[in-house]
Amino acid sequence: MADARIDEHTGLYLSGGAAATESGDRQFRREAQFGRSALRLRRGVFTTTEHWGPLPPRQRHLAEIRAVVATRTRDPLISHQSAAAVWGIPLAEAWPSTVHVLAPPQSRARSKNGVTVHRIDVPDGDIVDIDGMLVTSPARTLLDLARTRSFATAVVAIDHALNQRSASPEVFLTDEVLREKLQESVSPRGWVKAERAIRFGRPNADNPGESLSRVAIFELGFPDPLLQTCHRNPRGGFYFTDFEWPAYRLIGEFDGQGKYLKAEYLRGLTPGEAVTREKVREDDLRSEGNRMARWGPSDVRQRGSLLRILTTAGLPVLR
Repeated sequence: MADARIDEHTGLYLSGGAAATESGDRQFRREAQFGRSALRLRRGVFTTTEHWGPLPPRQRHLAEIRAVVATRTRDPLISHQSAAAVWGIPLAEAWPSTVHVLAPPQSRARSKNGVTVHRIDVPDGDIVDIDGMLVTSPARTLLDLARTRSFATAVVAIDHALNQRSASPEVFLTDEVLREKLQESVSPRGWVKAERAIRFGRPNADNPGESLSRVAIFELGFPDPLLQTCHRNPRGGFYFTDFEWPAYRLIGEFDGQGKYLKAEYLRGLTPGEAVTREKVREDDLRSEGNRMARWGPSDVRQRGSLLRILTTAGLPVLR
């Protein structure tokens, strides 16, 4: 049952807020102090353990962002990984333990108390009001990530934004837009890193696991694969492969952890039916003269495992 004391939209209780009471303030402070049914996110900002417990990591970071916004005297400009959380842009890393904000170069703001400050000039066109929070635009957020985070994190985020099937209408954009935004930048910091990530981005990577796989394939020195190649299903319709190297008659498939478990992938099938369907699909693709290589998240993390899978399947290392 939802706790009537916390805001239905944010899941937060603000001490001294419009809906707060003196007794409510005392009760939340006491419950958080003794580790009972409340959790203190920031001074004067609480939530219940019942609400917090089932939240996935991105939603927890969003709550931390809202807590920062609620307690600043001036509206902060949410940026970098925190802006990615607001826009629903996935990362190839854990959500940060601090909230990232931008401030003008002349600002005296310092990184402290769970807030990381980046002092950079921001054009007005790069600022968007989302649900009462000031956030860097999707294009600016992607460039900030590409300039400052790892190549893998940048590619996962950029691939997501380039894919019209996965990105929200607000986030979807083209690589031309990103290149133009990069050219407008006056700061040389991270320019080469960002340009490399944009050049590597693809609009037909279906999920972060496929993006990370492509980064690993590239960094291991394998030939670049084709993505989402179409094959005719002999019983009607079409198959689309995750990765394909036609010159080597090899198809690669990334099997994410939820492929045979999550409802959005099962599409009404039981896990057993999904496995059978995938076996039929693989047999059809093999009948065309293709070999198959499969891997999962652990193989992408442990590059040696992916190296063995692909070389055993006959794919050469070119560099």
